[in-house]
Amino acid sequence: MSGAQALVRRTLIVLSVAALAVAGIVMLLTTRVALAPLDAMTALARSITSGDRGRRLAPARTDTELGRTAAAFDAMLDELEGAEATARASEARTRRFVADAAHELRTPIAGVQAVAEAAIAPGMASEDRERLHLLLLREARRAGRLVDDLLVLARLDAGLELRREPVDLLELARSEAERAQLVAPDQRVEVRGEPVTVRGDASRLAQVLGNLLDNARRHGGPGEVTVTVSGADPATVLVTDAGPGIRAADRERIFDRLVRLDEARGEDGGAGLGLAIARGIARAHGGDLRCVDPPSGHGAAFELGLPR
Repeated sequence: MSGAQALVRRTLIVLSVAALAVAGIVMLLTTRVALAPLDAMTALARSITSGDRGRRLAPARTDTELGRTAAAFDAMLDELEGAEATARASEARTRRFVADAAHELRTPIAGVQAVAEAAIAPGMASEDRERLHLLLLREARRAGRLVDDLLVLARLDAGLELRREPVDLLELARSEAERAQLVAPDQRVEVRGEPVTVRGDASRLAQVLGNLLDNARRHGGPGEVTVTVSGADPATVLVTDAGPGIRAADRERIFDRLVRLDEARGEDGGAGLGLAIARGIARAHGGDLRCVDPPSGHGAAFELGLPR
């Protein structure tokens, strides 16, 4: 009996050791197969670190823990690469904008320098000197307007702070129309519509309407300008003129910064920042500014939409 017990004991020990060895090998193989996606994820992460973009895990099954992890990893890579592309595009736009702004500033600054040098010339007649002083003042104001516009754009990019209060769009349109009539008495501005109240910054919204009316004065010719206020949701202010209009291909491009159409270039054409500022203010209010088809079929039409 003792011998039989010893044999059973030895047999159990050998079988236990063998079972543990087999279980360890099976567990090792199973773990290696199960963790293969993690190895692939690690290799993919290292390749991305070295600059290889565009590769994905693309798991065949997403109903397992590792499958869901791999799918989440791919989604994270999509977001990261999208954010990287957006950042690079924004950096390129910023560099281009700075270069264009520097180019635009160089013109009035060069004008100020040239006029100032001519004004200090000895023996100049008083009439000529007064004319140079007027030119100097005009170029200085032009540079000042450009700098102010650039500062407004910087505030828009950083998040414009608005003083929200009830604003009657019809009264605001009438006030800006009166101002436009004083600036250009030969151009008639008609305001029609119904009283509409929105919550917004009255001075900023007046800046938008003033910019639209100034554009109509510059490029719409001596014809009539119509401002129509609608009380729908969103509330709209439609500014139309009787000028040559804007081609459909240019109706979105004109809102880019420092972009001017060929017919807008000239002494009083502006720097191409007004519409970009106006759209930025509209979007800061939760609305939008668009160039739309004119109701009469000719001229230009800009629609300001604001939430009620």
